[in-house]
Parts: sequence; structure tokens; C-alpha cells
Amino acid sequence: MLVTCERAELAEVGPRLAEIDGVTEVYTTTGSIDYIAIVRVKDMEALSSLVTERLRAVPGIAHTDTHVALREYSKGDIEAAFQIGVD
Repeated sequence: MLVTCERAELAEVGPRLAEIDGVTEVYTTTGSIDYIAIVRVKDMEALSSLVTERLRAVPGIAHTDTHVALREYSKGDIEAAFQIGVD
């Protein structure tokens, strides 16, 4: 989930996101979004509840953009992808 914040609340949103059940990781970013939140839920109903109820209650979130993963790769594959071009 990509999260854009209101500037006045930027520093507080990350810790608030991390406290939400179903949010397993929160990363600060550079560029046009402020945080990436990794969400792991059991089904689409749980995702819907998280997005429309729990995230809406977090002060300082201006916009979210939710993406659903379709395929999972092993941890080794993911780590290797992030190492491309790194000395």
C-alpha cells in the first residue's frame, strides 16, 4: 500500500501505520509517496476493512493507493532482485 501524508503529520503516520493489525512492515520512501506499508491479511474482506475502516481512522493520511500481489517469490529471489547493480 502506498501512503501519502499531510505534511504536518508526516512523522507521526509511520508509527501509527505500524500499530494497525494486518500491517506487517512500514517503510519511509523518497519521491511522490511518503510510506510503503506491507499488509498481510487473510482475504479481500479483511483488506477492505483495513483500508476503509482502520486506515481512515489514522490522522494525517491524505491518500492511499492499494496494490494486491498476485504471485509470491522466495525470499532469496526478492533479495537477489534488490542486489542487482550493487557492488
